[in-house]
Amino acid sequence: MTHIFMSSLPNRVGPAAVLEFWVQALTSQPLWHKERAVLCLMDHLCQAAFQFNQEDCVQKLLYQQHKNALGYHCDKGLLSSLVSWIVAGNVTPSFIEGNANPAQVWFAWTILNTESIFEEDSQLRRVVEKELVISNSAPDQALKKAQSQLKLPIVPSLQRLLIYRWAHQALATPADHPLLPLIWQKFFLLYLHRPGPQYGLPVDGCIGKRFFQSPAHLGLLSDLKHRLIEAADFHHSASKALRLENPAGGSESLAEKGGGKKVYLTSPELHKELVRLFNTFVLWLEEESFQKGDTYIPSLPKQYDAHRLAKLMQNQQDLWIEFVDTERVQHEFQEVLDSWFQVKVESHAASSTLSAQTDFTDPLLAKERIISSLKKYDAPQPPLPLQPMKAPVPAISPASLVNQREAKELVRANLSILQHRAKSAALRESQQVAFNSEILDTLPKLYSNREEQVTHHLECRGSSGKICQGAALVTIQFEGKHKNEAIGQQLHSLKKEVKQLQAEASQPPSLSVVEAAVHMENFITALINIYKLQSTPGIHRVGIDLFFAVVGFVCDETQRHPPTRQFFTSCIEILGQVFISGTKSECKPVLQTILKNRRLCTLLSPYFTPVASPGEFVSLYEKVVSFLGDDNSDVIFMLLTKFDLPQWLHSSKPPLSERTRLLESIHLALKACGLEPEEDLQMPFSIFCKHWTCLLQYQFPDHYSSYLRLLMESSSDQLLSPDCWKVSLKALGCALRLGRRAIICFVHLPRPHSFLPLQVMETIDWLSDYFLKLRLSSQDFRSFGLFSKWAPYIAEVTCFAEYLVNRLVDSEVANLARDCSNKQVETSNDVFVWILCL
Repeated sequence: MTHIFMSSLPNRVGPAAVLEFWVQALTSQPLWHKERAVLCLMDHLCQAAFQFNQEDCVQKLLYQQHKNALGYHCDKGLLSSLVSWIVAGNVTPSFIEGNANPAQVWFAWTILNTESIFEEDSQLRRVVEKELVISNSAPDQALKKAQSQLKLPIVPSLQRLLIYRWAHQALATPADHPLLPLIWQKFFLLYLHRPGPQYGLPVDGCIGKRFFQSPAHLGLLSDLKHRLIEAADFHHSASKALRLENPAGGSESLAEKGGGKKVYLTSPELHKELVRLFNTFVLWLEEESFQKGDTYIPSLPKQYDAHRLAKLMQNQQDLWIEFVDTERVQHEFQEVLDSWFQVKVESHAASSTLSAQTDFTDPLLAKERIISSLKKYDAPQPPLPLQPMKAPVPAISPASLVNQREAKELVRANLSILQHRAKSAALRESQQVAFNSEILDTLPKLYSNREEQVTHHLECRGSSGKICQGAALVTIQFEGKHKNEAIGQQLHSLKKEVKQLQAEASQPPSLSVVEAAVHMENFITALINIYKLQSTPGIHRVGIDLFFAVVGFVCDETQRHPPTRQFFTSCIEILGQVFISGTKSECKPVLQTILKNRRLCTLLSPYFTPVASPGEFVSLYEKVVSFLGDDNSDVIFMLLTKFDLPQWLHSSKPPLSERTRLLESIHLALKACGLEPEEDLQMPFSIFCKHWTCLLQYQFPDHYSSYLRLLMESSSDQLLSPDCWKVSLKALGCALRLGRRAIICFVHLPRPHSFLPLQVMETIDWLSDYFLKLRLSSQDFRSFGLFSKWAPYIAEVTCFAEYLVNRLVDSEVANLARDCSNKQVETSNDVFVWILCL
């Protein structure tokens, strides 16, 4: 405070710079708003800012921090300090803990003014009032609509609206505090606000009552009224007491107290003004006509203070400083200065006495001067004894990050604990299923029907004077319900066992399980971080071993237990992405692991990248083909999708021999699918066909002869699906003919190759020789022909033959065009079409 006062003197920096310095210094600490000492200092700073009319500089700094807390900026330091607010619930962050701050009223005044600026800048108040007026919504509904319209980063909570904040602060502020009239003025500015003209509506009633519709808020209005009456009574009593103490009617504001210290007393005149003001506030709060809008303000009685009321309803923000006890504010400020001055004087007097006894110019007495100065302070206390504490999770040894043996032992120890937890949970689940099944089987045996016989005596009372001969004996036979006590005891024990299992399952995991999971996570994080800094083969090898170690602990129980399944999946995912995916040496081990344990395919297939190992691409493909079967088609399909054949062909440029091996392997797979692939094999079959045609088109016609030979040989034995012919014809650039017998039309598809006339002629010759040899190969074929053998492929073979003849005739026509006339060319075309129609 002395710093601020000295800066306000002429030719100094001014109080604004000093206020900004101290506010920044105090609010730079984490969770400063929870420290009582910091709040006390901030309260004095806010009081000084009010006294020197420098509230803007303080509000500017607090406004920026408030916006950061609401997520409008990316200041992670402040956001992390306010994380307790955000995690605690849906209450909007604020620097005032709770609804109000009765101890630091100056600080609360500044914070609420800062939040009021934000509420206006964000248009939150305007939109909420609009919804209350136009839609007649409840306050909470109006707030939700405002949030959706404004798209605020944090959903505002209802209790953080400023009309409620000012109301709670007015209830909490002591009756003698100088700011209490201004706090009530801020509340009535919102309560008696008329928002109608802002939205094109006629001048209607005040908005305040719409905020107090719920029972809780109606109770708040009642508390406000009682508080105003108490404040008026307090100032009325204070003014009487002052008149009794000073009957002469003087206006002395300072009185002597014990010890000669002066105590400030508010003048009776100000007390009287405050009594009138608070009584006026009571009338404003009670008057229902203000809320309905049917009151003519100038016609109100004098006690309503119509002039100030009109200013409030017109939203005039000028503060009523005349009701603030400014002399008391100055007196309190001076008291702080005097206290600091007294401390300085006493310190100076002590140092003067010491200087009179000690010669400060003698360097030999320096030690004595230092020791004598230190004696003025309290003797230092010894440090607190250190309590050795064991870390909840063991630290990661740097040696384990580069040593495969240590890494395996560490991982095996942690994963064994997690796997045991999963197995225990799976065992409890199996036991509960068994118990429930036994209960269902036993329950029908609990009750049974048994034949019983009961004899009843029916008395005869006689009638009409006749004598009764005695009671009648009636025997009844029936099947009655009987409970089997042994079965009941058995069911009771079963239900007890089930409850025991449920109680065990609901228990939180043991500390060792949590430690193992955290330790494992810390180890993986440390390994990845050091690998990013230095990608050495040793660290890479540790990461690979760690990946397969985690995979080795995956079992049916870990997959059935959701927490363990999630943990193992996350570990495999991050290790696979960093150490396995794209690693040449690990393609084969990953594939062998998947083929050995099919349930791991979903986990491991994303990290199987055969294109990273071009030399093993064909052998890996052959392993997948050899594993093909009806019961594992889903696994084969997932693995086939990882073979990026076009990339392998264009990046590694494999030799013809490797490509031929791959072609034969794909041919074996297509034969394994059969003439009519089962529904389960349809998806792998489509991938095989895609790879089949991809090889054919690559550097055409390198594989054309082998391709055609394999296609014909397998078709001769009806081992291939007709779809193989369809995709092959499409790859060669032809499709089935359109139309009937009249006109034959071929669809020429876009292709990266084209048949040369010589290749077309060679293909026709080869096909002719092949079919001739096949026809002569057996007596049945000689007698009955090849139709029965080639019936599934007739349409495709016909289309292929027509395509070849068409290409051959096209080439011959092109040759004739160079030597013959146009008429001869047209005649040749007509003859060709006529021959095809036949």
